[in-house]
Parts: sequence; C-alpha cells; structure tokens
Amino acid sequence: MKRVAVSLAVAFVGLAAPLALAQNNPPAAKVTDMGGGIQVIFGLGGNIAVSAGPDGVFVIDDQYANSAAANLAKVNEIAKGAPRYLLNTHWHSDHAGGNETFAKAGAMIFAHENVRKRLTGEVKSTGMDGKVAAASPEPAWPVITFHEGVDFHLNGSQIVVTKMRSSHTDGDSIVRFVEPNILHTGDIMFNGLFPVIDLGSGGSVKGYLEAMKEIHGMVDDKTRIIPGHGEIGTKADLAKQIAMLEGAIKAVEARVKAGDTLEQTIAKKPLTPWKAFAWSFINEDRFTTVLYNGLKS
Repeated sequence: MKRVAVSLAVAFVGLAAPLALAQNNPPAAKVTDMGGGIQVIFGLGGNIAVSAGPDGVFVIDDQYANSAAANLAKVNEIAKGAPRYLLNTHWHSDHAGGNETFAKAGAMIFAHENVRKRLTGEVKSTGMDGKVAAASPEPAWPVITFHEGVDFHLNGSQIVVTKMRSSHTDGDSIVRFVEPNILHTGDIMFNGLFPVIDLGSGGSVKGYLEAMKEIHGMVDDKTRIIPGHGEIGTKADLAKQIAMLEGAIKAVEARVKAGDTLEQTIAKKPLTPWKAFAWSFINEDRFTTVLYNGLKS
C-alpha cells in the first residue's frame, strides 16, 4: 500500500444532519481520558478523539457546525492552544460539520480525496431524505488529501490513517494510534446500534460488513475501539456488530431472492432477532429498507 508519511519535523466536510440530532442548544460534551495522551469527546454527533502532547494537538472529527465552538473550547481545555491537525473520517456533517470553525482557529484539515470532493460539491451526495447536500463553505474543505492512507508521527506515537473500502460512504478512513493501541473507526462501527450505511454517498451494505471484518483482523483483545457512535468498545463488541450485520443481511437477502417487494419485506419483520440494535434514527424498518435497497441494487 502506498502511503504518505507526515512528520512534525518536516510537515509543514454533508449528509444534512444524518442522525437527525441537530439542535439549537447542543448538550454538554463529556470527556473520557483513554490514557496515552488520547481523550475522547462525546456529545452531539460523532465521537471526537484528541491527541495532545508536545508536538501539538491532533483531532479526529469535529461533529456539527452548531456544536463546533463548544467542542473547540473543550479541546482547548484538554490542551491549551489551537489544534494543529484535524482528520475527517468521512464527510458527514455530524463528523465534519465543525470544519470551518476549527480551520479558522488554525487547524490544517486532512481527509480522503472523496471527502473533499463531497464537501466541495464536486461530487453530489444524496441524503436519506432524497435531497442533494449543499457544498460546505470553502474554509471547511480539507487542504491535504490522500488516496490510500497517511501516517503521522507526533506526541510519541505513530498515527496510522487507512482508507477503507466503500462501506459507510466511499470516503471512510480509520485511525490507529499504534503505541496506546487505540483505534478510531469513524462510522464503520456503531457500537451496539444498527449502522448508518449511506448508499447515496457511495456506501455499500456488503462493503460495510467486509470493512468491519478487516478492522476485526487488525485489532487484538487489548485494543480499545473508539466507534463513530456509541461507547468505547473492544474486539468482542466489534464481533457482535459483525454477527448482527451478517445475520441481518442474510435475512433480508432471503426476501430479495424470494422476489419480495420492499413493502412485503418490511411487513415480514426480518430484523426482529436484532431489534435490540434499533435506535431513534435507524429502527428496524429503516434498516430493513437500507439493506433491501443495497442488496437489490
């Protein structure tokens, strides 16, 4: 795999409210210390990871635009000074909506090339509501993009960013902090929840399953996993997500092969065995619809 190495010595964002969580008054963020200089900010939108140390502040994702100022303040509480580097795991507004605020504070934004294309509007993205997402403001666009991956060497750790196959979208990256053995999956893992598979942004049902399996092969029993949504997880938690999706795909695929329409498939409630994974944005019927459309296409 060709990669780009970025060393501090030489180194110099949507799916409109995809989780239907945008609010005028964002909830207070919660911070968890993972050790090894890594903190996680839980709040409105996707989970933010922060690496703070003598080489500066490296941030993964920044949630929504309306919570960006609060999140930036929270980052400044963790480590004084503006973040130097911001990595978008993908383009959705619950992960990259705060890009403009962070960029204006001095952060340099990195992302896969497909993330920039979707944030600039060069490639159109259709949300689950059928609407085409508007381009983000220019300050929110990544200024450095990569094709397969990029490595950072800072704060005493190698940070390995890897572009995954089309899964949640067509621009998903995962981030591995090698020394503390911590992995941020972006939205390739929703811990304990049905995942969002954004077919309108190049996502893939079976690609999502394969991406989770690939991540499972990268981690060990001591790896701590920061999911895109949900609580900190383990390899065992990821295995549960894989088993759920394998079963759900098999159940819906059986209806597709039987010639059932989407309406007939929903009526037969094929995801009942996994109803515990349903949540406010992705209930059984909605996830059935996503799986059916993804498998049918």
